[in-house]
Amino acid sequence: MDNNFEMNDLLSALMTSAPAEETSLLSDQEMMVLLRRNPEIAHRLIAMTNMKAKQLYVDSRHTQKISVLRTKDRYRNGHWTTYVYVNGKRKKVEKATEDKLYDFLFDFYHGQENRNKTYEEVFELFIKSKREFGRSELTIKDYQRYHGFLDKNIKKKDIALITEDEIRKWFVMDFLTRNPKKEGMKKMLQQVQAVFSFGMEQGYCFSNPAKRIYARDYFKFCDLSTRSNEERSFSSEDIDKLRTYCLGDRKNPHAAMMLVAMETGMRVGELAALKHEDIEDGFIHVHRQQVIQFDSEDDTKRHWRDVEYTKNERTNPKGGRLVPITDRCQSALNVALELPGESEYVFHHPDGRAVLKDSYLYYLRRRCKALGIKISHNHAFRVTYNAKLIEAGVDGNERCLVLGHSMQTNERHYSFSDRRKAEDVRNKLNELEMA
Repeated sequence: MDNNFEMNDLLSALMTSAPAEETSLLSDQEMMVLLRRNPEIAHRLIAMTNMKAKQLYVDSRHTQKISVLRTKDRYRNGHWTTYVYVNGKRKKVEKATEDKLYDFLFDFYHGQENRNKTYEEVFELFIKSKREFGRSELTIKDYQRYHGFLDKNIKKKDIALITEDEIRKWFVMDFLTRNPKKEGMKKMLQQVQAVFSFGMEQGYCFSNPAKRIYARDYFKFCDLSTRSNEERSFSSEDIDKLRTYCLGDRKNPHAAMMLVAMETGMRVGELAALKHEDIEDGFIHVHRQQVIQFDSEDDTKRHWRDVEYTKNERTNPKGGRLVPITDRCQSALNVALELPGESEYVFHHPDGRAVLKDSYLYYLRRRCKALGIKISHNHAFRVTYNAKLIEAGVDGNERCLVLGHSMQTNERHYSFSDRRKAEDVRNKLNELEMA
């Protein structure tokens, strides 16, 4: 920090921090003379102004709480503490005085900002930026998963020194040898390009070495095969096994959730956030989901919360959708209604807590493994349910309506015609189940 402040800055600081009787009767010119003739006052003023500038610098960057330590240890009682992140890990800092703590934090952030950033460090800042702009945790996990494929030597290198040849060599000699799917290959390349673009915006690098690597040039190296519906969904035998298992585990909220999932095709987050008030008149009103939210002060801590929109309506809200309750679906819901304890949530633990997405998915994986079922993700219920809708003669628009796939529409809320279509879907499904 430069100690040579302008005289006007010194005078301004003195006016705001020095005792009033020292300055109130002095003109600006007299104060300047006073400073020149009294080095002690000038030095004290420079020190105060420096500290104030350091505090402003630190406060604009430091998001962790700064507090005074209260302990029976008389040598540490009254110390000032906070936390900083070093290589992604939270580290406690403790100093004897507030000024010493701010001196440390100033040096810490000044040192961070004035050294070069590795690709890894820029990627972490990229992720932080995406969270601040409201990207979902599923998207964040996707970013982190693809980041794991990148060569570790590239990750550790100064991002400003990475060349196109290095990126292309890794892309061709490593990533493409994995025989990725076409969409996966495009996502990987787009992510690397996005991180470099972010680095350019933040001033960490001056070019994007991945910009001239085009996905279309490498399609021939990708796995272009597609899985059939049978390969992406549970078979009728799988469904029978899972239903039998769940009916034998009726007091387990995860089992009840699975039973409803196979009869509705609802997403995991939608099931976890389902409340009793959402079930009425023969339909389930799906209009909220359970999502992960990270702590604003410590992004390693997370908790679950409900949001009033579904996955496909986050940016295009329409008031949710109606899922018809067939006879078999009602039987599944009845299992949930018999769960021990009371709660506003349909699927809950005996103490009333809602079931979390992660715990349900863990239960589903364990059950599928135990039953010898190869597929073990909830999305397979959606694919199976969609196939069931097709078999029942439900057209594409109606399937989108019930499953909650994106549709271009100007209607924000469900109209009477929407309800009539949903009723028609229910009748068709009931006819199929009775056949």
